[in-house]
Amino acid sequence: MHSTRTRRALGAGAASLVAALAVGTAAVPAHAADHQLKIYTAGTLQISTHPTPQPQWGENVFLRVGRTGTGPVTGARLALDTTGLDGLATLTAPGCTATGKVITCDVRYLDTDNINISNNLWLSAVAGVRPGSTGTVHATLSAPGAETGEADIRVNIGTAAFRTKSPSEQSGVQVGSRLASDLEFANRGESAAERTIVEVYLTPGLNVATWPSNCEYATDPGTAGKGISGPVPTVHGICTIEGEIAPGQAVKLNGLDFAVGTTAYHDFAGYAVVPSEDAHGSSSADLRRRLSFQRGTGAPATLVRTSGNGIPADLDVNAFSTEQDIIADNTADFAVNGSWAPDASGTAGTFTLGAANNGPASIMDRSGGEATPNLSVQFPEGVKVTGLPSTCRADDYVLGQKSDKPLNKFSCDGMGDFFTPNGATVSHKLGLSLPEGTGELTATVSLQNEQSNLEPGHPSAVMSWDHNPANDLLKVTLRAAPGGTPTPDPTGSPTTAPTGTPTTTPTEAPTTAPTTAPTTAPTTEPTGALVPANLPGAGAPGTGSGTGTGGSAAVQATDGSLASTGGSNTLPMAATGAAAIVLGAAGLVTARRSLTRRDR
Repeated sequence: MHSTRTRRALGAGAASLVAALAVGTAAVPAHAADHQLKIYTAGTLQISTHPTPQPQWGENVFLRVGRTGTGPVTGARLALDTTGLDGLATLTAPGCTATGKVITCDVRYLDTDNINISNNLWLSAVAGVRPGSTGTVHATLSAPGAETGEADIRVNIGTAAFRTKSPSEQSGVQVGSRLASDLEFANRGESAAERTIVEVYLTPGLNVATWPSNCEYATDPGTAGKGISGPVPTVHGICTIEGEIAPGQAVKLNGLDFAVGTTAYHDFAGYAVVPSEDAHGSSSADLRRRLSFQRGTGAPATLVRTSGNGIPADLDVNAFSTEQDIIADNTADFAVNGSWAPDASGTAGTFTLGAANNGPASIMDRSGGEATPNLSVQFPEGVKVTGLPSTCRADDYVLGQKSDKPLNKFSCDGMGDFFTPNGATVSHKLGLSLPEGTGELTATVSLQNEQSNLEPGHPSAVMSWDHNPANDLLKVTLRAAPGGTPTPDPTGSPTTAPTGTPTTTPTEAPTTAPTTAPTTAPTTEPTGALVPANLPGAGAPGTGSGTGTGGSAAVQATDGSLASTGGSNTLPMAATGAAAIVLGAAGLVTARRSLTRRDR
């Protein structure tokens, strides 16, 4: 229940999306091509002056490729001209071929707008090179019938390079309190840094009341969440701090404080520290293209010298980023609801089940999505589901084991895979047919998650943030016993579906947001005639693979626009957005740890 899978997904999403910069896409017309090929990489890479053989799976040149338009590009090839590295550095590319100064890698089939190349590229300085030397690699991506993409990669040798210290987790933090940034880093390069670029991103429960005057800030309304469970709004800051940092010197960021908002639960401040905005790992260029920044008005942020205790002494090309975890002393009340609306015959009708986050906290499930609940409904024997939305599926599993017969139990998507803002709701409508007879029939609606699905003794989801489990399970009467009264619902649990439009947007926006979230979201409400479902899609709970037809489901924003939800226990690794997701935000997401991974 405490994996780091989610942190890496959100962090990877946010970082990869903003860090894989399209530094060069100058097109060489081929024909009336349907595709423009693109290369994504940092404008500048830093390496040590010390010759370093490539370790197994080692990689210090991070390069992604893609194509515009739709459909695949075949026969794609990446050419890396290393003429500009003569006497300075060597480039190794396992699996590629070298002809003179040009290394050629077969990309072959390219059917995405952004993906890692499969070859691990490695740069190493030649012996005796002077610190401060600069070389260039010219990259060209070509394919028959497509427009060629090009990019130049500047290689700085023996320059400044930063390595961060991992902050301690801060737990039990009171809502409304203020915290100082906890960023400490050292220059592990071989030359002094003339200035430092500190990139900051904050998850929704944190905000900065007044940004320093040497920082710029902007709000991403949810790019990081796409591919995770969007949107996850994040606030980004770019702080430029002048002043030399000598090799070996350690410093701590001073003058940037965070406020812990009413929706905070498990939030974090992410940092990346680079010597320039075009350096490997920097998100600045892409952020400036996508977002509208404004300058802070507070006292400027500064860097204060420290002893450097706890900062690793070696240089790691991906150790320029870190996260400050903040766990607020807060709760979120998740609750289910349900209702039965029979038609005139009394033997058929529409069953509605749903859930809501009554807050006050917005939940970003840092356990990896394991605790994020889906909705489950158990129908009595004889009740037939005649209309099942694509957001629900048959669930014939008990404690992780598949039953040898249908259980008449169904799992439906929850309010989000990973991020569930305060005020979020979800609703699903199923068509039902009741069996003949007069006996009482009662359906049970509940929230379920990985722990309650796999461990005995949990009638509903086990969620550390929810201190009111009584409204996580609800009984809904489909037919009352003759002469009796319907089975009472648990106290405090609504028996009808939420009125109006469900929401999935936070009720508390960051106080420093210079931009606003979009006012519309894509409609994803499947509709259709109620048709026999024949208990379709008997799959594992929470797989997110809807297989039914008919019925309907809706998740809606506060402005009335429909928004999408994914399978409630599915956490796609962010690898599909503008750069790596992809987050995110993710862009989310989540942040820059993607640069130590290769999400394909």
